[in-house]
Amino acid sequence: MAVSETIIGSSISQQINKSKLYRKVAWRIMPILLISYIVGYLDRVGISFSKFQMMPDILNGNMALAESVYGLGAGVFFIGYIIAGVPSNMVLSKYGARKIIALLMVIWGGISMLSVFITSPTQFYIARFFLGIAEAGFYPGVILYLTLWFPSGQRAKMTALFVCGIPISNIIGGPLCGWIIEHMNGLMQMSGWQWLFFISGPRALLIALVIFFFLDNTYQNAKWLTDEEKEMIHEDMDHANQQRLLNAKNGIVAHEWTMKTMLKSSAFTKMWLICFCTVMGQGGLAFWVPTIIKDTGVKSVFDVGLLSMVPYMLAVVAMLLAARSSDKHRERRWHIVVPFCIAAVAMVSIGVFQDNKSIVMFSLCIAVAASLVPSPLFWSLPNAIFTGTCAAAGIALINSIANIGGFISPYIIGYFKNTTNSNLVAMCVLASMMILGAILTLTVPAKMVNK
Repeated sequence: MAVSETIIGSSISQQINKSKLYRKVAWRIMPILLISYIVGYLDRVGISFSKFQMMPDILNGNMALAESVYGLGAGVFFIGYIIAGVPSNMVLSKYGARKIIALLMVIWGGISMLSVFITSPTQFYIARFFLGIAEAGFYPGVILYLTLWFPSGQRAKMTALFVCGIPISNIIGGPLCGWIIEHMNGLMQMSGWQWLFFISGPRALLIALVIFFFLDNTYQNAKWLTDEEKEMIHEDMDHANQQRLLNAKNGIVAHEWTMKTMLKSSAFTKMWLICFCTVMGQGGLAFWVPTIIKDTGVKSVFDVGLLSMVPYMLAVVAMLLAARSSDKHRERRWHIVVPFCIAAVAMVSIGVFQDNKSIVMFSLCIAVAASLVPSPLFWSLPNAIFTGTCAAAGIALINSIANIGGFISPYIIGYFKNTTNSNLVAMCVLASMMILGAILTLTVPAKMVNK
């Protein structure tokens, strides 16, 4: 009995020490990654608000095609993103996150500042395309980076914390962008939308310096970890590798993936399709939330910014609670499927009741929160399935292919708003993508991903 109690006590003590260790790691690297993502995503928030002033300026007052031009410009960003996704992640994998992410931030800042000189739709498309190239390596690179620091049981929470940069950037950016557009318009002979782009440049350059000097590539070369702490992380990583070998022996996953076997596998096809559905929902809403709110009759851009905070505040809570529950119960599929279904219903409600401000706002809150929940949880699926030297390329390739949805969805909404003067058809298309994502997720065997 005494021996048993000693073993149990030792095990509990070890778990407490590991919890403290991963909290220490999280507090060191996650704020840097989170702030970086917020800074990067503020550009997408900014473009959704700059639309109100930018479209009249670059179209010389001819607003007949404004919705389509904006939708295409928002989508073109993802073409550059798709093209550069895999090469960027391979470079990041080779040279480390610190240098590459810092360089990406510098490029982001430069392109954003140059965007103040846009005077035509063509220039708008070109600027968005190159910004997509610059951002391509960041998101999949961080997803890969987290696998180097946290074992699978900790990863959903960390990924969710990182992806919280999306709603947080909207919480911060909504009122800020609204204020800048209304109060800085005409200052130094620059429009409010030009100030939005100009201010984003120095912000990105500043965080690039923080990344370069404070972000370590791996736990092995982190001077702020003791040798004992590094060994604890190594043991957890080694245990995860042994689990994968056991799964391979039992026929649950392939022993060693190559690019050829991965690309031919049904698992890879399911992964990018699920991710595609996720991006369709997020992308369709992210660029159009301010417009949807404004269409309900809100006149002030600043008020639109304040109201746009609400859905994203709910999203932060929903994402963190879902990730915590997923890690606690070691269950991934239903934590993804249920939010997909909730988002679908909410999106249809936005279109059906578009003339009712209260229902639109309520539905928008639910749709935004529910569509964001699957994103961090999704990455536990490919990370649990794909291993070996193709992991970096696989993650980037899934992300790149899926971001075709980021190109399609903003354009779909713009096209149907122009042709029907309604959100209904576009919202139904996005809702169907959510349902498809739920169905595909259910086809992934639970034993492959519930770790």
